[in-house]
Amino acid sequence: MAHSASLRLLLVRLLALTNGEPVEVEALRGSLRITSEAFDALLQQFADEGLVSMQGESISLALEQRLNVSMKAIEAGADPEAVSRSLGWLEFEELSAKVFEANGFKVSRRFRFTAQGRRWELDILAARSPYLVCGECKHWGKGMGNQTARGIIEMHLEKTSVFSRHIEELRRRIGIGGWSKAVIVPMALTLSATPMEIYRRVPSVSVLALPSFLSEFDGQIGRLANFKVGLKPQEPELKQTVLKKRGVSGSRRARR
Repeated sequence: MAHSASLRLLLVRLLALTNGEPVEVEALRGSLRITSEAFDALLQQFADEGLVSMQGESISLALEQRLNVSMKAIEAGADPEAVSRSLGWLEFEELSAKVFEANGFKVSRRFRFTAQGRRWELDILAARSPYLVCGECKHWGKGMGNQTARGIIEMHLEKTSVFSRHIEELRRRIGIGGWSKAVIVPMALTLSATPMEIYRRVPSVSVLALPSFLSEFDGQIGRLANFKVGLKPQEPELKQTVLKKRGVSGSRRARR
C-alpha cells in the first residue's frame, strides 16, 4: 500500500514539475514526503522503463514519456483531474496527434480548408485507410451534460459534414490520392479524464483513454457518426522530364 502511494505521488509530481523544462533530482525529492530509499528505487525503475530521461542530476520527459507517465499515474490510482491539469493545452493537442500516429494514422495538425464561402479548421485530421478522423480538441471537465459542450459537438458535426462534401478537391492535400473511398468520423478529444461519452453519435474521448479507444476503433465504427464517400480514380500526376544537354566529346574538341 505504501509503495502504491509513493508511486502515485511521484508520478503526479513528475508531470507537474517537468511541464516544458527539466527538473533537478533533489528538487523533485524535496517536494515529496516519501523516503529517500523509495524515491531512489522508483526513479531508477522509471529510468529503466524509459519513462524518464536522466542527464546528470536533471530529469526531463518528452511528449511520449509524459503520456506514458500520465497513464501509469491513472493506473496507480491518481486523481484523473489532477493528472489532466498537469498537461498543457498545446501539449494536449500534440499528445493526441502522437497517439493517432502510434496507431498507424497519418496526422495533419490544424488542417484548414475553405468551403461554402468561409474558412474551416480541423484541430487534428488523422488518416488511416479508409478512415479520416476529424478531431476537435476541447477542454471541458464535466462531460457532455451541459449545453456548451453539446453545442460544440453540434458545430463539429456540421464542420465534418462540410468537409466530407469537399473531399475530392482536398484529397491530394490530405494525401489520400490513391483511396477509392473514405469514411469520415467526427470525434471530440478532451483533456480531462471523464469516461467516454457519445452525443449525436459523436464520441468524446479523453486523451488518456485514446490509446485504448483506437485499439478497438474498427469494432466501434458501427455505432459512431460517419460520412461515407466514394472517391473517383485519379490520374497519376505527370512529372516533367528534364533533358540534359550532352557535353562536347574530347575527340570532337581535338579535331578543331
